[in-house]
Amino acid sequence: MAAQRPPASDPAGLASSLGHAAHGVVTDEDIRWEPSRGWFADLVLGRPVWFAVAPKAGECRDLYRARYRVTPSGQLLQVGTPYNVTRTPLGDDAGLELVGRHAVFATLAYGRIQGIGVLELDGIRREDRGDSLLDRALLAVTNYQSYGTTAGLGRTDIVLETPATVVELELGSSSLQVSLGANGRALRYELTTRQLRAGDGSQAFGATSIIHRHPPKPLVHWAVDTVRDVVGPEPIAWLEQEVFGAKDSLKRAAFALTADASSKALKAPGKTVEKLDAAALAKLASAWPPPPLASQWQQVEPGEGQWAPADVPFLRPSLAPPGKEAPPPYFYLTYVRPDARRPYAKLWLVAMDMRQLELAMQAGFEDPEPLTGPPGDGHLPDDPAVVNRVVATFNGAFKSEHGRYGMMASKRVLLPPVVGAASVIVTDDHAVGMGSWPKADKVPDEVVAFRQNLDPLVEDGVPNPTNRQLWGWQIQGKSVLTERTALCVTPAGQLYYAWGEEIDGPTLGRALGQVGCSYGMHLDMNPGHCGFVFTRVDDLKKHEFTVRRAVPKMSIPPDRYVRWSAKDFFYVMLRQPAPRAVPGTEFQVDGGVQPPPAWWPGIFRAQLDAAGLGIELLDIEPGRVDWKLTAGTAELSLFGSPPHQTALAGELRHRVLLALGVGTTTRATRYGLAFDGKATLALRGKAGTVVLSAERGMRIESAEQPPALNPGDEVVQLPLLVRDGQMLPEANAQGPLRPRAALCAMNSGRVLIARATTDSNAPLANALSKAGCRTVVELDRGSSHPPFIHRAGTEQAPSGDYETTVLYALGRSMTPPAFRWKPDGSAPSSRPTLYDIPAPRKK
Repeated sequence: MAAQRPPASDPAGLASSLGHAAHGVVTDEDIRWEPSRGWFADLVLGRPVWFAVAPKAGECRDLYRARYRVTPSGQLLQVGTPYNVTRTPLGDDAGLELVGRHAVFATLAYGRIQGIGVLELDGIRREDRGDSLLDRALLAVTNYQSYGTTAGLGRTDIVLETPATVVELELGSSSLQVSLGANGRALRYELTTRQLRAGDGSQAFGATSIIHRHPPKPLVHWAVDTVRDVVGPEPIAWLEQEVFGAKDSLKRAAFALTADASSKALKAPGKTVEKLDAAALAKLASAWPPPPLASQWQQVEPGEGQWAPADVPFLRPSLAPPGKEAPPPYFYLTYVRPDARRPYAKLWLVAMDMRQLELAMQAGFEDPEPLTGPPGDGHLPDDPAVVNRVVATFNGAFKSEHGRYGMMASKRVLLPPVVGAASVIVTDDHAVGMGSWPKADKVPDEVVAFRQNLDPLVEDGVPNPTNRQLWGWQIQGKSVLTERTALCVTPAGQLYYAWGEEIDGPTLGRALGQVGCSYGMHLDMNPGHCGFVFTRVDDLKKHEFTVRRAVPKMSIPPDRYVRWSAKDFFYVMLRQPAPRAVPGTEFQVDGGVQPPPAWWPGIFRAQLDAAGLGIELLDIEPGRVDWKLTAGTAELSLFGSPPHQTALAGELRHRVLLALGVGTTTRATRYGLAFDGKATLALRGKAGTVVLSAERGMRIESAEQPPALNPGDEVVQLPLLVRDGQMLPEANAQGPLRPRAALCAMNSGRVLIARATTDSNAPLANALSKAGCRTVVELDRGSSHPPFIHRAGTEQAPSGDYETTVLYALGRSMTPPAFRWKPDGSAPSSRPTLYDIPAPRKK
């Protein structure tokens, strides 16, 4: 009698009452009832109903579940508490269908279907949760908070590697049929076995099924998260502040009473800690391990600031090819004591040699909580080609509720980027960049993964450049002393992971600047969440692995990221020395002299069979050579023009690894040349302009007009064969059968050369296009000289006297592929090509 008047028992009344309960808009076509459990249960407990809710008409929808009390005659009585099941505000959850005890839906975002969710309404399976009574009890409480039922919901996400434009779902009693609408491609998901196969029963390609597991969570972490959901973050922040503050006060008092004066003495005024100069450090790109770190204390502890190789016998060796010289260890460790008020507080550093290593990231099964599509799977990839190269894992960043900082993994955006946030990116050529996100809602098209958190701890050597006070969710204006972690990049192109047992945000930023980091990002904080774990996986499915914390005092469970992690994490892999394969062939180390270091090759060769034509491919990896240009003695020279540069300086001749002939221009072709930023033959339009610079290496411009030149630039113009991925008519032009060659330079700095004897340039252009080249030029300035590649250390060694114009590759110390990312183009390492993230697709 006290309840409100029931709604009208028709579709409009049902939709209106559900929308009112969920504070949104519901349409009658977005409502599905679960099977009835009998008239008494429907009347007293309520019959479960599913519905899609949009904040406003036409906006993206989330899926909700509620219980609606219904009379045996069908009269609606009262709707219970609605629970948001998907929580994807930037994704539109559509196509909901229920059959038996299963439900299915698709999530649309950015104009594409991101994934398909399959829900098991009877609850989470036994094999997907912990075994102990306590673990099951804790999960039951969490389930009730999230879904209104202690059994929870079982869930499997079908993630599409390439988001689709059209998906048709047909849910049956035993399987789900998925039609992707592209060339009849189909998938079949078995509801009982949870196996995903192609429509014809073969292996499924381009799609992965991720089962939501619920491994045990430490009691303290569960209690904090559960209470925070009930009372909000402020009381938990106050409690953390009080607990950590009391612990710090007690420890400082004990140290003051027991330590002698010499152990607490800083260096005398005027003898400040030497800060590593960024310019000097950048010159140490080939130096490994990093240089020693100075201490601010008069009494230096053993090993303080001295890098030592990680003594971890079970780690797999570097993948450098066997040779006369062995590669150095790829992990080094040391520690510093950065807090002038706490001489006992150490900050441990793990230095990673990115010449031998790669970085990747994975989302947890709870965090980041995605705004579009399904969450991550929370463990290392199942692919043996990946997991067998893993040598370390370490923690990611903050929970989504503490700031929805962006994350993208494997080209799938879970949270969109936050402008200005500290970011670490991984590119498609396995390089790692660190910098602040640009002032536009865009993602560089070569970025395959990124993670963000807070503002930078250090930027271009300046600690805390934004003067941030809140470093983690605690009392405003304070930065509590607790476990904290960070990731930073040095001007030398190496990455450091930092872990401190009791340190605040500002001190962590100052420490990173002191040890020579050019950019640093705060990762996670608090005990149990932080740690760097050396890892070797022998069989992921059988759980055969070996793990060890880098520092024994780290409190993180060492097997967390190998099994299942609720939160995101990073993993470190051994770098493959061979370049990215070209379809139809594999690269082998070239037999000539290699650039330094000798233990890591940088020039590779392959043979490609294209319709019976043998094409020779030469690959020069990024950061391994400097490029120089000389004009041939037979090169066209015009009266009154500046003289050509026809020879290399003496000191450069000793670094020559390769000489590449490009012929000479004619009065008919008139392809330009330039040295030191000045044209000696006028640059023309509608040509491929190869620009060589000390900062950016080799790049190819293909604009209609000649590019503007900077001081020091060297330029040679060549015929264009491919522009912006499109084959030009010149590539298919027929001519005499003769040796021909073509070249491309990718944004990453990788250079590829194709050579064959053929009557057109089409096979060469096709081969380079398949390798990923967007712009290709012919190595012939018009004279039809036979193109040549002379390699140091072979019978055809480079010469210093050529009648044709020549591109020289000079060996240089290997640059680690980690860089200070400045997407505004203000740094040589920036990658300015961007694409827009479109707005989420509306209903």
